[in-house]
Amino acid sequence: METITSPAMESIDRTKSALSSSQHLLLSTFSCVPDEKLNWSPAPTARTPLQIAVHCAAANFAFATLLEGDPWPLSMDSAQAIEQMRVVPPGIDTREAVVNYLEDSTAAVVAALNKAMPETLDTMVVTAFAELPYSFWMTVPADHMAGHARQIDYLETTWGDLADHR
Repeated sequence: METITSPAMESIDRTKSALSSSQHLLLSTFSCVPDEKLNWSPAPTARTPLQIAVHCAAANFAFATLLEGDPWPLSMDSAQAIEQMRVVPPGIDTREAVVNYLEDSTAAVVAALNKAMPETLDTMVVTAFAELPYSFWMTVPADHMAGHARQIDYLETTWGDLADHR
């Protein structure tokens, strides 16, 4: 039996593949952070590797909410939303807890994408930062995790780890 796919469904499948790749990149990079550097940052306003990974997971849950069709879960004031994004949830303070949080949040994004229909891609999604089509927002979690994985990679160079952790 032949399966017929639409360009929209192929786009969703590519998005899920990119999400998986970005999660792998982030987890691989994060796994190479020595325990004594998990809570280190180069400046008081800079995030630590642990905070960066937690931020990615928390953001994934927010993205999953949007991709489910629910309203933006943070403040509609962009400055307040940015502050909310810096909060580390209680109990997410070890490498293992962060990895589990990230895996759960990525699974939530995949579950939301699995519910999307071709017509969903044209719907508009409103956040504190912009009103953009679902087709744009569905790509953000993968790009977001990959970008932050590279931030952790950069932090690793400051203590002499020059390896590319792909």
